[in-house]
Amino acid sequence: MEAWVRAWLEEQRRKGAKCLEIKYVQDKPYVYRSTSVYDKATKSPKKVSTYLGRLTQEHGLIIKGTRERQVPVQPRSIREYGNPALLTDEFRDLLPVLQEAFPACWQEIVALTFTRVAGYTPLSRIGDAWEKLDNILEISPDCDPRTLSRVLTTVGGDRAAQQAAFQYLSSQSRQLVYDLSFVFSYSDTVNLAEFGYNAEGVWLPQVNIALFSATDTGLPVMIRALPGSVRDVATLVRSLQEIDIANITLILDRGFVSEANENLLTEAKIPFVLPQRRNNTRYATRIHLTDHFFYHKRLIHAGKREVDGLTLYLYEDADLAVEEQKTLYRLLEEGEIDRETLNRKLKRAGRILILSSVVAEPQAIYDLYKSRNLVENHFAVFKGLIQADKLYLRDATAVFGHLFIGFLCLYLYCRILNRIKQAGLSAHFSPKGLLLKLSKAYAAIYEEEKRIIDMPK
Repeated sequence: MEAWVRAWLEEQRRKGAKCLEIKYVQDKPYVYRSTSVYDKATKSPKKVSTYLGRLTQEHGLIIKGTRERQVPVQPRSIREYGNPALLTDEFRDLLPVLQEAFPACWQEIVALTFTRVAGYTPLSRIGDAWEKLDNILEISPDCDPRTLSRVLTTVGGDRAAQQAAFQYLSSQSRQLVYDLSFVFSYSDTVNLAEFGYNAEGVWLPQVNIALFSATDTGLPVMIRALPGSVRDVATLVRSLQEIDIANITLILDRGFVSEANENLLTEAKIPFVLPQRRNNTRYATRIHLTDHFFYHKRLIHAGKREVDGLTLYLYEDADLAVEEQKTLYRLLEEGEIDRETLNRKLKRAGRILILSSVVAEPQAIYDLYKSRNLVENHFAVFKGLIQADKLYLRDATAVFGHLFIGFLCLYLYCRILNRIKQAGLSAHFSPKGLLLKLSKAYAAIYEEEKRIIDMPK
């Protein structure tokens, strides 16, 4: 009998309680009242035990038929659990790469990424935003704004470490889409920012950036800030030297159409898909539309022809041709174009010409061409995540660091988006909406345990 059980029994006896007996069942003490009665059949005393309840060290005797008395225990802390659990799960593949590439500040990088993936958070609020989240990774980042500012500069200045992350991501993909954009800067000390033309007509210094996205994984692969002309393929080739381009096909837009660019890509042995402008002289090349297929219920006639070691693919979208013909005849009636212009443009109505170094079925090349909207969507999300129109960082390396953190946020965003699509819930959730929904699941942390509460279905 344990000492505390014996002490309880002796205390009850001092209080006048009689006939109490302790029995152990599965190593737990139970209290009985044991008496004896005369059995006429056997003509001898017979022991009778009446169960009173279970004995516990914390609560004493728990009377039979009553529940254990619960003493309310207040949790030490309550933190959001659902959203950091999802972020941690989607970040696990890239995390070892970041740990090796940035051994001194990878924890701060994780804190910046997790707190900014749902929207831009200033450095001054990173600490408060991080403390709201359950620390599933059990890390201790220094979220002081001055430290985080130094981290951005350190990350931006270590191109080799960034390249390690880009190499890992590019090794997971086979088809890359390349696009260019810019972010405005209000700082007059960033030598990378230059005044230039933009479709928004805003006269502010802008940092030109290039983004590579993988059409087969739906994930961003690489981001880079570019000096000078953003349509220079030499810059593109130098960017590709930083990642794994084995077995990769590059998908470009019409802005790169030029003989010099085509030669440079061919010499670099980079497979490419390049749509041609409507006024390109290659449209005069005779190509028979011998194939057909359907793309999103639209009938597409197709054909191809080899020219100077490359392949021209010609497509005619039947629905698009009708719409363009209607538009051209309306412009004729309104006097916007003459009959000669009408006849010239009718020959190319609904037609799309693509030059490629890849020899494949026309439908495969068309699918690659249509996948270009992926990188455009990525740019739209990326600018929202970094609040690109209000970039106040004072030097180029800090800008590079800021863009890299934004890239990691975009990576996480797209991972979550892929999971939503796989679950067939795209009509119900966006990544930000899902993170908000999961933020309602909390981790209540007590002295020796963690309890998950309010988990949404």
